[in-house]
Amino acid sequence: MTAGTVAALHIHPVKSCRRIELQEATVAAHGLVGDREWQVVDADGACLTQRQERRMALIAPEPIAGGLRLSAPGHDPLEVARPTEEDRTVRALLGDEVPVGDAGDAAARWLSAVLDRECRLVALTRPDARHVKLVPQQPVSFADAAPVLVANLASLAFLQARAAEPFGMERFRPNIVVDSDTPWAEDTWKTFSVGAAELEALLPWPRCAVPQIDQDSAERGKEPAVVLKAHRWGSVSSPGMSRGLRSVFENTSFFGVACAIAAEGTVIRVGDPLEVHTTQQPLLATP
Repeated sequence: MTAGTVAALHIHPVKSCRRIELQEATVAAHGLVGDREWQVVDADGACLTQRQERRMALIAPEPIAGGLRLSAPGHDPLEVARPTEEDRTVRALLGDEVPVGDAGDAAARWLSAVLDRECRLVALTRPDARHVKLVPQQPVSFADAAPVLVANLASLAFLQARAAEPFGMERFRPNIVVDSDTPWAEDTWKTFSVGAAELEALLPWPRCAVPQIDQDSAERGKEPAVVLKAHRWGSVSSPGMSRGLRSVFENTSFFGVACAIAAEGTVIRVGDPLEVHTTQQPLLATP
């Protein structure tokens, strides 16, 4: 069953920094090539995100040969070579420890100046460095807890029509944006394909305060938190969910679907059809 088409593809090279919009994306062992393979950490080696530093939304990473070019308003751009050797361990968002390569002192000084706090830039040096219990079948990048996030434009339109403030899909930081006729249809997809890639829906995704942050200005508003709480509030669980992860999925709002993806090397393109192979009962009541 064709349920829609791919309307947009996004990667976020540095977790919690600015997105890059693509016309095509390649499936990697851990999600999409180039997505959240770098992470900013604090002085203690813990992941920093827009939850703590809204200004991360203004940091624009651009992939270049052998690394990244970083830019931010009021600062000269910086080119950073990708580390090739693991030389330290840091903590990802859920507290799991991940071996990484440190990107060096120049990157640390640049980021510390932009964010006005001591921090460093690190990168995965191998695609299988991080595993989480929610997705036993494949490794995960520095994404929260699943390889890719799929979102539906029809569901976004449902929220936008009922919200007190404007907001766009970029607030939810998805990888694959689907143009579907039916709001919340994504809650029923279990296994589906996008082009040649095969996906498995794991859980609807809980939303923190980051979608309230304007990704162009770093200013924080009230929406979409208010409209999500009115229409997408609840609790979900999975047999593979740890106690710590379960607490993240209790009494919260949801938008988008966390998914596993295969096979490595396949390519997804804007305009590709989304074909649903199996369905499931929604874990949240349809608004």
